[in-house]
Amino acid sequence: MRKLFLSILLSLILLPGMTHAVEFNVNEVRPVITGDDIVRVSKNIIFDASSTFLLDTDGVVSYQWDLGDGTVIYGEEVVHTYDRPGSYTVSLSVTQAGQTASIAQEVFAYNKLIFLLTDVTERSENIQNLKEDSAEEGTYIFVVESYDATTAYVSEEALYNKLNDNLSNLVNSDGIAIWTTRGSGINALTRLVQQEIEKEDSNIRDSLKSKSIVVITEENINTLSRIMQGSFNIIQPKQIIITRQYELKNFIVAESDEVFLEDLEKSVSDYRLINDETGKISFLNSISYLVSFMISNGIPSNTIVLLLMLPIIATIIAVLKQVVGITTFGLYTPSIITLSFLALGLKFGLIILLIIIVTGAAVRKLLDRFHLLHIPRIAIVLTISTLIILLTLALGTYLGITSIATIAVFPMLIMTTLAEKFVSALGGRGYYAATLLMIETTIVSLICYWVVEWHYLQNLILGHPEIILLLLVFNYILGRWTGLRLMEYVRFREVMKHAEE
Repeated sequence: MRKLFLSILLSLILLPGMTHAVEFNVNEVRPVITGDDIVRVSKNIIFDASSTFLLDTDGVVSYQWDLGDGTVIYGEEVVHTYDRPGSYTVSLSVTQAGQTASIAQEVFAYNKLIFLLTDVTERSENIQNLKEDSAEEGTYIFVVESYDATTAYVSEEALYNKLNDNLSNLVNSDGIAIWTTRGSGINALTRLVQQEIEKEDSNIRDSLKSKSIVVITEENINTLSRIMQGSFNIIQPKQIIITRQYELKNFIVAESDEVFLEDLEKSVSDYRLINDETGKISFLNSISYLVSFMISNGIPSNTIVLLLMLPIIATIIAVLKQVVGITTFGLYTPSIITLSFLALGLKFGLIILLIIIVTGAAVRKLLDRFHLLHIPRIAIVLTISTLIILLTLALGTYLGITSIATIAVFPMLIMTTLAEKFVSALGGRGYYAATLLMIETTIVSLICYWVVEWHYLQNLILGHPEIILLLLVFNYILGRWTGLRLMEYVRFREVMKHAEE
């Protein structure tokens, strides 16, 4: 055991120093092209070669640009305009001291630019085909994706970061399409605009006022429109149109937003329009008004979903404990585990939970010989659990597992505190009873997770949060119930059999 902890500590110390050496040949010219890879037709685009790696001499340098449309220009920095849409191969040849090196870059000139946010992994091939078909018509679809995201919360964070890296394309786009699971795409865009408002910078928000946002969904459109009204109030685009997958191509090829809406009205397509005239919520619907107010003031809807799901999770646990008779670490612990699964994703959530259980049991066994007091012992268990999770994240990052970098750390730290419950149970109940209790707690958490992960339920609760008031009535009725639990019928079946006789 001591060797194990020494190995962990050495790994934590040495891992940050593991780097790969990069070899550079200083005796060769290496051209570098700096410039956008997409440009609007009839607009200037600048190509810059000033970052080219040159020989360590004072010799004359020659830069030759072949811009792909028959134009050849010389110079370190050139400006060009494409008259027709299409894909062009820009080639740069750099000559110095009799040595010539070349590099090429693809540039697409477009008539129309659509900015697409997506994390729908199973539709990635369809999106790629749509992008290729649109390019033939002179329309460029700039895709910002988070296909590797494990949950909607992770997807939102990844899309938000990529939005910050591609602000110029967002501002220059002719329209915005969002095709994501639940609200990760619209939430990321809302966060971006909210951040801009706090910085008192109106460039992005002003550009969005003239743009329509099309949201592609398979959920209930009427419920989703209530949820997105708050996002509309923050982003303030021209309008938000919620519709189905088959209308995405029509939006891309439409001559204008007005034409697209006219086609929607004439067709039998299911859609909903959100603008300044819609979504006026009555004060009588107090919780709906409160949710809309929070979303309008920049609180992510995913955060609100977690809060609204907690009463449902608590009710499910209450039924499983009071009616079925499953034993857990109280009601709070399985609730926290379920919320952590929602935030981290089931796979990573189970991994972290397993690390906590194994670490708690191993460290407690190791510390038995030192006869420490309970609270300092728990502090040591939490510390070592945190170090092992940190090592797991570092190892995953080093191995190139991209989803590791976007894991929500705060829910993970909350789960780490569960080690106190488990270690206390080990001391009071023994290894077998504590492990069985932890397994039952995990099973209850998984049941709750599978229920509240249901997309329709999340959208229904977020769109109609007054439903959770019914849970108060349900739990009151449950609190008045005095019958035997289902597990007790099994446990005392022999006693009941003799009583009947």
